[in-house]
Amino acid sequence: MSLDPSELGFVPRPMVRWLDPHQLLDTAIRVLLSGLLGTYADPRQLQALSAIETHDRSEAPELWLDYVADLGDGWNSTYTVARLLASEQLELGGDGEAFATERGRILVMGGDQVYPVPKRTEYENRLLGPYRAALPCTDGDAPELFAIPGSHDWYDGLINFEEIFCRRRRIGAWQTQQSRSYFAVGLPHGWWLWGIDIQFGPYIDDEQWKYFSDLATSQLERGDRIILCLSKEVKGGGDVYSDRDLGYLERRLIRPAGARVMLYLKSGRHHYVRHEEDDGPRQHITAGGGGAFLHPTHQLPDRIQLPGEEHDVTYRRAASYPSAETSKGLRKRVWFLPLYNVPLAALIGLAQVLLAFNLGLHLRDRHESLGLTSLRQALWESPTAFLLIVLMVVLLAAMVRFAHDAPGLTRWLLGLVHSSLQLATLAGVLIASSRLVSTLGLGGATSLITFLALVALIGGVGGTVGMSGYLWVTNCLGFQGNEAYAPLHHMDLKNFLRLHIGTDGALTVFPVGVDRVGRKWHASPDAPAHAPWVDPTGPEPEAALIESPVRIDR
Repeated sequence: MSLDPSELGFVPRPMVRWLDPHQLLDTAIRVLLSGLLGTYADPRQLQALSAIETHDRSEAPELWLDYVADLGDGWNSTYTVARLLASEQLELGGDGEAFATERGRILVMGGDQVYPVPKRTEYENRLLGPYRAALPCTDGDAPELFAIPGSHDWYDGLINFEEIFCRRRRIGAWQTQQSRSYFAVGLPHGWWLWGIDIQFGPYIDDEQWKYFSDLATSQLERGDRIILCLSKEVKGGGDVYSDRDLGYLERRLIRPAGARVMLYLKSGRHHYVRHEEDDGPRQHITAGGGGAFLHPTHQLPDRIQLPGEEHDVTYRRAASYPSAETSKGLRKRVWFLPLYNVPLAALIGLAQVLLAFNLGLHLRDRHESLGLTSLRQALWESPTAFLLIVLMVVLLAAMVRFAHDAPGLTRWLLGLVHSSLQLATLAGVLIASSRLVSTLGLGGATSLITFLALVALIGGVGGTVGMSGYLWVTNCLGFQGNEAYAPLHHMDLKNFLRLHIGTDGALTVFPVGVDRVGRKWHASPDAPAHAPWVDPTGPEPEAALIESPVRIDR
């Protein structure tokens, strides 16, 4: 049974097609505008007009929390995760053991709550609708919701993020609490939950710095432990000349108060990976599996360096999900790029048809019996020859920019190979289409129309397959993980975290994996008020522990 948007109040959306030309253009414009506006008008300065607040939840003897990030994408994956988060009890098995867990009294959304851009309709269809459907209300106390914005939430200057998360509104049963895009929550047994908003770089703005500085001096106590949430990996740099970054925050605020960050939670990469400190108890977990496309894990480093209180600290990789073998096995799907992104193939085909006109191949019978020599002659005789040569140079520059993962000379070589591959594919398409028309023995207008149709069809598929080949090879070389996997919009292998602070003061992290999300659903209008609006047609999607629970002692 299909889901009726008029009954649900929102439209269940498919996964984002990341190489769709319209989507790319829309996102590019918003990225440009948000970068300009974010440089000269930071909405976090206006948030500071609200009263400074911290949220004290420290009186409970124990507490369950949930963490999910990179979530507002396709319906199947986002709703599957939301439904599991909404379950009052969730039994998790792994390595022959079973653990009974409870729905978090607090849900933390760790960044990028919507894709690809933070339009009101996208928030409604990709985030709010699925989470309201998963948990419309509760019999008892409402669970609380805190969120930090990711880069995609920032593309409109946080306008919609603030309306959704900073006005104490409900999302289904979850009650939002914060008034700013960052927050601090006091937890039992000297634990704290800090959510940091770092916008597009590592810089911590003045008002946010004052907020955490006041908190550190007035409420942090010696021996306190902090769970620090960030919306993405921070590699340093940025447009602001300042050393006020994460390391500075720890050195100047947290450590002098006698507290310490024991768990880093980060999003931005859509997989699960846990690194543990070489000579200490601290953990660094990236868990961005709330619904967005899957990032690869087979290229992850065994060790990483992270800012510490006094110097960089080495962490070693302890676990990842999916496994490197599973991740690598998904790479072959990039060869189906023309099927995953038909609009991209159509645009490439159209561009090649326009190029055929620019070369004058539609005049007389020039489209027949083409070869490399005749193509070269057509280029030099074209009145737009100079423009075409400029476009080739632009193509080279674009492909060099596209190969951003590669260093130095390797980047230029990859850009040259990719642009050469696209030009060779173009020439091959024109020649092959010409030979096919000649073989068919067509003449006149029929011959020209058939030639142009073949150029569009073969060119669109061939150009996209050429891009597939480039992405496959470069990913085999260790590059282009994002570009090779984003177009696949893979909906399975999702994850979230369930955390528990026990009566003994220890923090236990339960990393939850979902190998296969639901695909067939039906509305349940006669279900109890607190039950989900939508149920799976068939068995419930299964959740299991990715690895054994991670315990951090008080």
